[in-house]
Amino acid sequence: MHISRYLKPDFIQLGMRCGHMDEIDEEKNYETELWRLKTEVISELADLFDKTGIIRNKTKFSTEMLNYEKSSSSATGNGVAVLDIRSMTPKAMGLIFARSQEGVWFDATDKEPVHIFFGIACPSYDTKKAQHFYKWIAQSFLQEDWLPSALLYANDEHEIIAILSSLQ
Repeated sequence: MHISRYLKPDFIQLGMRCGHMDEIDEEKNYETELWRLKTEVISELADLFDKTGIIRNKTKFSTEMLNYEKSSSSATGNGVAVLDIRSMTPKAMGLIFARSQEGVWFDATDKEPVHIFFGIACPSYDTKKAQHFYKWIAQSFLQEDWLPSALLYANDEHEIIAILSSLQ
């Protein structure tokens, strides 16, 4: 598997703009505010997916991601979230990577902030590669203790790709 075939520098965002806990309006319902933060993060990730050129309709894709997140959070804990979207909106397989050194709220199982986001999108009829990437990401984080820190403090998009390519 060649990660650099799918993950290009333009598909990497090193500073998430949304989802920071300090953006919560304390005069509003707390749960509603948390969902608003998550919705903003999804929108930001949908923008990144749109840069890949594989998404037919960004608004529809964003809605699909939100619907998935309503049923179960893609934040696995330990500061990582892996969004795995399989629908008819993507034209082909695509990958994105985003990070927030401060961390953003994303309803993680451990209730901690998420720092690293991977996004996998593919047409629902062609899921074999997506399953392969999901498994590869999960195994890499389980086997390589150094990986989260290396990704969190990488200097640029090319270093992110180099780190991930070294895992193959």
